[in-house]
Amino acid sequence: VKMLKRKYMESLERKLGEKAQGIVSENQDEMFERKLDNEKIPFFETYEDDDVDAERETDELAPSEEEDPVAHDKYISAKVQFQRADMIQRGVVKGRKRDADGKLIGFTHENPILDTAIYEVEFEDGHVEAYHANQIVEAIYATVDEDGYVCQEIKEIVDHKKDGTATRIDDGYIMLRGKRVPKRTTKGWQLCVEWKDGTTSWVELKDVKETNPVLLAEYAVANKLVSEPAFQWWVPYTLKKRDRIIKAMKKR
Repeated sequence: VKMLKRKYMESLERKLGEKAQGIVSENQDEMFERKLDNEKIPFFETYEDDDVDAERETDELAPSEEEDPVAHDKYISAKVQFQRADMIQRGVVKGRKRDADGKLIGFTHENPILDTAIYEVEFEDGHVEAYHANQIVEAIYATVDEDGYVCQEIKEIVDHKKDGTATRIDDGYIMLRGKRVPKRTTKGWQLCVEWKDGTTSWVELKDVKETNPVLLAEYAVANKLVSEPAFQWWVPYTLKKRDRIIKAMKKR
């Protein structure tokens, strides 16, 4: 068997000649090398403006807190309310208070409790008073809701009015499944409300109803407005609900 195998291999080598040795290369990587001698390598040329901008960025430093306190402070220009004498007055934070040498008093800190800065607040009458940072923060949070929107608290309703779009009393009912029921409408009515800060403004009835339903219902009863279509469909229910709540609380 060995002799037959040897003869077969010798016969195969004679027939194939040099091809029988296969591909021989001292360096296998040479077959896959890419000649770059004649290729152009990309070169990035900078514009003159690029060098100027880079130098400008390094030369121009951001202003310090002493030089530009507005850029470093989040309370400046905030609208706040403070108790002055016997009433609440509105004011605007104008800036940090400085000492006799012109230096800022106190130091700012992310934590309001550790913030020792003092601010000047200018009120609507032109008077300026100094307040600590924590007082400013309390005043800001006192006028916003949990979502960060500014809100005000109604002290009382002082007046009301309606226009031509308000539903008339004789047109205040509709037929629903064979029954005569009041129309659900607040269109055409406005209320003059006094806020806790002493200011007054006219507000849509629907807005006051959503925020202060009991106060508005009591006002409607006192001013004999319950028969008006804008009030008759919800005032009785609101007052009954109020009475049930009060009764339940008294039983505790």
